Amino acid sequence: MKSIINYGDGPKAIYEILKRQIIAGEREPGEELKILPLAKDMDISIVPLREAVRMLAAENLVELRPRRSPIIAKLDVRDLVEMNQIRGALEPIILADAVQRHTAKTLGECEKVLKRTLKARDPWEMVELNKNFHLALLGPSRLKRSLDIVSDQYDGIARLTQFRVITHEEQLGKLHEEHARIFEATKRGDVDGAVAEMTRHIDQATDRAANELTDERNHDGSSVTNSA
Repeated sequence: MKSIINYGDGPKAIYEILKRQIIAGEREPGEELKILPLAKDMDISIVPLREAVRMLAAENLVELRPRRSPIIAKLDVRDLVEMNQIRGALEPIILADAVQRHTAKTLGECEKVLKRTLKARDPWEMVELNKNFHLALLGPSRLKRSLDIVSDQYDGIARLTQFRVITHEEQLGKLHEEHARIFEATKRGDVDGAVAEMTRHIDQATDRAANELTDERNHDGSSVTNSA
């Protein structure tokens, strides 16, 4: 069945559709993206499709290959750990700066996202809410350059692994509890407590995602690489 996409939507719309398919596991790591057949199947021209593929490659979701079809990128535990090391280094610093700058309004925005996560059941929505919660917590900080770097870590492979972790109900419960503890410490104005909870949360998120990717690698022996 073809996906109907308005040509006027351009590469961004195609990129969003393909990204959702990759993150949802509808397109497996190592799968070739044959441009001409894919353009025909999606009822689009190859020019915006090629641009969309380049956008996916910039997020490390697609691997471009000279004179060959691009493929869905294989997941690398090393990449995931590196991304979370960046988060682990920067988010506590940013949060420490943000805690004392929160207002009733910004705390309300954080709480609103937190409550939405309790009701959400769609894994894709949960991934988006996870990112929104973290960025809402960090938002009041003046460290905007660092905040931009952290925001970038929530895309691409990191988003894919979060999707897979979130599909496990027991992991989802842990995520809610950790977010709630970070929020409560922030709401109290407890900088040290908020930073400690955030650091612990990122460490545990790294372990969950690494375990998820390692389990997947052990099941099929090909989808995930681990250079550790």
